[in-house]
Amino acid sequence: MRFRSALLTAALATTLALAGCGEEPSADAPSAGEATGASDSTGATPEPAGTAIPDDFPLSAGMGGPQDTIPTSRTGTGLRDLTLCGTAPLRGLGIRDRLVADNSGGESANTRELVLLGDADDAAQLSQSFADLPRTCPTVTADGDQETLTEVRDSPFGPTPATTLVQTYTFDGKAGSGATVIHVVPVGAALLVTSTYSQWAPDGDAATIDAQRAVDQTVKPLRATVEALQMFDDTETDTETDTSSPEPTGSATAEPQGAAIPDDFPLAVGLPEEDGETKVSEPSADGDGLGELEMCGRVVWPQRETTAGLRRLVTAASGPEYHEWRELFVHDDADKAVAPMDVLRQSAAECHGQGNQVWTVLERDTGYDTVTVGLTYDDGLGSSVFQVTRVGSARLLVGTYGEGSLASLDEQADGVTQTTEQILPAMCVFTKTGC
Repeated sequence: MRFRSALLTAALATTLALAGCGEEPSADAPSAGEATGASDSTGATPEPAGTAIPDDFPLSAGMGGPQDTIPTSRTGTGLRDLTLCGTAPLRGLGIRDRLVADNSGGESANTRELVLLGDADDAAQLSQSFADLPRTCPTVTADGDQETLTEVRDSPFGPTPATTLVQTYTFDGKAGSGATVIHVVPVGAALLVTSTYSQWAPDGDAATIDAQRAVDQTVKPLRATVEALQMFDDTETDTETDTSSPEPTGSATAEPQGAAIPDDFPLAVGLPEEDGETKVSEPSADGDGLGELEMCGRVVWPQRETTAGLRRLVTAASGPEYHEWRELFVHDDADKAVAPMDVLRQSAAECHGQGNQVWTVLERDTGYDTVTVGLTYDDGLGSSVFQVTRVGSARLLVGTYGEGSLASLDEQADGVTQTTEQILPAMCVFTKTGC
């Protein structure tokens, strides 16, 4: 069975296009119902209290008519495809939770996304990026025959870093009658982003579009949702906290900021030698790496760091029917490394499959905070194992792809774990007191 070309192409393009895998059915491969050995993930560690969005959060309040009930979901595209100057701010985030709502159709589109990040600083900096990104490229951006003008405005919902964007469009040199209003509102560790497109110009006369009027008409429908964000405001709690309390102890204690990756860090240990069939990339801070890994619509790697100081080292090897990725991310402190581990652990517990994908939790003990998952397909061969291990402020990913199946995942996971265990001793440098 030949290597799935879609996966290889995506890997070389720095993104693992998981949703495109398994499009070449094989009569030789067992189906998910025939294969055995899938782990029951119901015993996975639950996400810590206070790090989730309540199920009844009124994200869709004010959307649609008075009698309409717009459902919310923790999966789906939401506003991940929203791009500013070629960047999608809501993709690749290290989030604790997310909620999306959409009420689009006809000549209008109304989408909202709420993400819960690691802390208030992360939410504020991500919010600020929505205002900063449009300023990093020409005021008017072109995509074929369409040109988009993005105007950055003060937010009606609060001071900076809350912001509001108004986008108007020109088609073949002719102004369009529609506009998009984007509101970005951070409160505590939460960030609300909304996008509303409508035909704001009376009688379709594009020349009469009033940007302020468009903004004003989007404010009232959002009031209830914005007010509900106050549940994430921990300012008062922080003020009343006893600052004389002892510092936390244990593996999550922050190491000194600025820990550098040693020049001799053994990330490439055990990788094959490069030859005519095998390509190996040297460890590098700016290598392609695995790219973006999603489980049931939720990004679990790399979960982009939104504060300064993230350090990175990646290497990879590929050959016939084979690919291997290794990535090291070092955060400013251990707490920032813990949060994305919580996200991955929760996703592993909740995501069992999507489309032709079959996700399996593989319990492996490395002696450290480790999550191991396997990906196979119910319509053909192809198997991947991804193992993420945290030591102090660093996260290590070891992943492999081969022409395996659900039945061979355990053996594949054993090989990945052996590689992880060879690298782990060198990660003690990223702890405060050593291993």
